[in-house]
Amino acid sequence: MRPCDVSCGLLLILFLALSSLSSATETMEKACNLTIDYHFCMKSLKADPRSRSADLRGLGAIAIDLSIAHANATTSKLETLHANASNPYTKNKLEACLILYRNALPPLQLAAEFLASKHFGVAKAMMEAPVFAPGSCEGLLGHVLATENDSVFNLMLMARRFAEALA
Repeated sequence: MRPCDVSCGLLLILFLALSSLSSATETMEKACNLTIDYHFCMKSLKADPRSRSADLRGLGAIAIDLSIAHANATTSKLETLHANASNPYTKNKLEACLILYRNALPPLQLAAEFLASKHFGVAKAMMEAPVFAPGSCEGLLGHVLATENDSVFNLMLMARRFAEALA
């Protein structure tokens, strides 16, 4: 084998890898331009290794997966707060938030299934109700879980915007 064959082959592989990475980044940038918080979107998607090779549909699936994961984590925090609350008024508010988050999860899971089966309009519709859970919870609890509520809201909104762009 000639030296150029090896080095030229390596250069070609490097070029293809860089162009693929550039294309994925460009897809993420275009997708995140559809959202209300571009920087949150880019940071969230870049944290998931699947986004490096994802098209818009794949980014939507990632956004739904992240929404579900963050909603589950917030539900766990709410359960802990609820279990430790001694004030009945606070306990009732925490329970209301738990109900909101628990009710948000099934439609998100269905949205993921509809997105995977290319029923983009239905996927978007399934995300209409869950997107209100974080804001409603924040209205009940104030800033107790503000960071979590903001993250879940932004992730759900991202997923909804991506499905909307695909429909």
